[in-house]
Amino acid sequence: MAPPDSLDSLGVLNAPGDEQPVEPRFVGDFTPKQRASILKFADVILRGDGEFAKPTGSRLEMTEVEVYQRPEDDKTQVRMVFEIDMAQDMLNSGGKMHGGCTMFIVDVCSSIALVALGIATGRRYGFVSQAITTVFHAPAAVGARLSIVNHTVSYGARTVSARTEIWDKTNRRLVATGIHNQMQPSAPKL
Repeated sequence: MAPPDSLDSLGVLNAPGDEQPVEPRFVGDFTPKQRASILKFADVILRGDGEFAKPTGSRLEMTEVEVYQRPEDDKTQVRMVFEIDMAQDMLNSGGKMHGGCTMFIVDVCSSIALVALGIATGRRYGFVSQAITTVFHAPAAVGARLSIVNHTVSYGARTVSARTEIWDKTNRRLVATGIHNQMQPSAPKL
């Protein structure tokens, strides 16, 4: 007999067998090797070494990855969707999603989308954050199911950018939007 669903220490509902993320739906022209590379990169970023925001990052579920030609300029772009259930570890003292948590989600989700575009097009990736501009629209509380929708915007030789929308699917409202600009890292000076 399977154990019943339970809440973990962070207030997240865990059902038996929910330990591993579900394979996302890939749309567009991805080779099996590109799919594997995208999944491996996402796993390292969300569940690899480093403890900062690991409980939140490890619960982010990539649900969709789409490569497409943007009609306005015929350039290849990526749309990538993640989902997560709001939990206690994501809250500020007012009981709503913390701004730092919002920024973390925008940072990692848009970064993975940009790397997916690099992988899909065979271009260099490995950029670092230059700026993240975030607008907060509505609060999100424990129990809400969030959908993080990322669209790559530009992919140049020196800078890349992506747009992120965080949606509260439970209450049908936009929580936050972000624009993430990245640049080539410079060599460290010792």
